[in-house]
Amino acid sequence: MTTLLTCCALATVTVAAVFATTAALRHNDEANRAWVAGLASAMCATGLAAIYGLDDSTPSLVVATIDASSVFSVGAIWSGCRALDGRARSLIWIPLLAALLTALPTVIAGRPVDLDLSSTLRLGVTGFAAWLCAIQLMRGGMRLNLNSRILQVVLFTFGGWYLAAAAVYAAADSPVAQRPTVESTILPFTALFVVTAICLSALRVERAGNWWSMNAETARRTNLAVLTPEPFRDDARDRIERATMTGRHVALVLAEIDALDELNTAFGRETGDSAMMHFTQLLRSRVPASALIGHLGAGRFAILTVMTSADLPSNIVAAIRTGLLDASIGEDMEIRIDASFGTSHTADIAATFESLLAQATDDLERAHT
Repeated sequence: MTTLLTCCALATVTVAAVFATTAALRHNDEANRAWVAGLASAMCATGLAAIYGLDDSTPSLVVATIDASSVFSVGAIWSGCRALDGRARSLIWIPLLAALLTALPTVIAGRPVDLDLSSTLRLGVTGFAAWLCAIQLMRGGMRLNLNSRILQVVLFTFGGWYLAAAAVYAAADSPVAQRPTVESTILPFTALFVVTAICLSALRVERAGNWWSMNAETARRTNLAVLTPEPFRDDARDRIERATMTGRHVALVLAEIDALDELNTAFGRETGDSAMMHFTQLLRSRVPASALIGHLGAGRFAILTVMTSADLPSNIVAAIRTGLLDASIGEDMEIRIDASFGTSHTADIAATFESLLAQATDDLERAHT
C-alpha cells in the first residue's frame, strides 16, 4: 500500500507543479490562483498519506491535516470555477471554513483517532464539494464547453462515490471488512486531480483566446460585442430604476438560439461561434439603438428597452425573426438558425430586473415546449 500511496503522491505533485508553473508565467488571475491552491492542497493530502499512512497509528494532527486538505482542494476548484464564470467573488473563504470545520473534531478528540468519524466527514464534505463544483460548471457559457462537460462527469462520479463511502463509514454497525479501503478513496482522489489539471489547463487557454478574457474591457463586453451577464444585470437594474422614477415601463426580451448544442456537435465549435456572431450582429441591427443587449450564456441573449408602445416586445421579436429568415450564418454556409423568445414588461409585474427575468424565462420555456 505504501508504494501505491507514493505513486499517488508523485502523480499529484507532478500535475500540481506543471499547472502552478504555467499559471505563474501566463495565467496569474483569481481563478487560476484558486486552482493552484486546490492542487497544492491535494498534493499535501496525498503526500501526508504516503508518508504517514492513514490508520490508527497516524498522529491526529496529520489525520486532521489530510481531512482539511482534501476538503479544501475540491472546494478551491469550485471557487476558481466561480471566478472563471465571471462571478464578482470567488468565495474562497467557504471551502477554507469547511476544511477547518471538517478537521476540528479530529483535533479536539486527539488520540486515539476516530477514523470512522474522520473518514465520514472528509469523504462526505469532499463529495458534496465535488457535486457543487460540477453544478457550477453547468452554469453560463461553460455548460456547452467540451472540457467542462468532461470535468462535470468526473466530478459527479467522484462525488457520488465519496458520498456513498461516507454513508458506509457513518453506519455504526458496518463491519470493518466492508468499509472502503484507503486505496479505494485515494486512487479516485488522485485521478480526479490529474483529470482536473488537464481540463482546467484547456479551459484557461480557451479563456485567453476565445470566449473568456483577462482584461477589464472584455470583462464587460465579450467578443460578441454585447454585455456579459453581470454587467448586463447591473446596467439593467439601473435602467429599470431610472425608468420607474420617470413613470415609464421597460420590456425584457429573451432570445435563445435553437439547437446550438447540436450545431456545435454536427459542424464543430467554429460553426457554433459563427452562429453566435451572426445572431449578435442581427440583434444589434434590429433592436432599438437605446436598448441594452447582453449575452447570458449558452446562446441566450437578453434585450432590455424602454417601452414606447404596448406592442414593442412583439415588434422586436418579429424584427429578429425576419432577420433570421433573410440571411444564413455566413457567406460560405447555407445554414440558417432559428430562435425561441420570451418577453415580459413592467406594465404587468413589479418593476425589478429579477421579476422581469423570471417572467421572460417562463415565457421562453413555454416556447420550447
